[in-house]
Amino acid sequence: MPEALSVGTDWRLLGCAYVKFLATRDELNQLLLERNPFDLSVSMGRLAFAVTEEVFFPRVFGVDTCCSYRAVDTLRRHDPAFGAAWVQRSRYRRQGLGLGLTLRPVRRSRHVAADVARMLCFSWAHEHRPDGPSALACDIIPTMLTDLCTMLRHLGGHPTDP
Repeated sequence: MPEALSVGTDWRLLGCAYVKFLATRDELNQLLLERNPFDLSVSMGRLAFAVTEEVFFPRVFGVDTCCSYRAVDTLRRHDPAFGAAWVQRSRYRRQGLGLGLTLRPVRRSRHVAADVARMLCFSWAHEHRPDGPSALACDIIPTMLTDLCTMLRHLGGHPTDP
């Protein structure tokens, strides 16, 4: 754990681990990450923002991160689901930047982790369009998180500090 919390760590990857622990009900590892509640809250905000930008918006709404502001604003005004997701994205960004004080950071982190899991499941369902309940969420989420972690590593960029 101390190595994971050192400077130069990509905190979004810690968020991925936390979501995976919640989805698979690995309570021991979940509690280990909850030891630093404010850092966990920031890492979950950063992960949720990345999932929104890189997975949820492109797959569900067809909005790429390089899309023009006018197209995004038009979609935000005309599609209530996209507007609500856009507001959530803003909250995740503030949480990821560590702006504002979270009174219950562990509770907030668990809520955001559940949001991330829902976004991943909804993105998967939107892309694959299953006829019935073909897979359980706890089977889909770890696979999608592994793919997401691989994508985050390849995106490059600078590691984030809390």
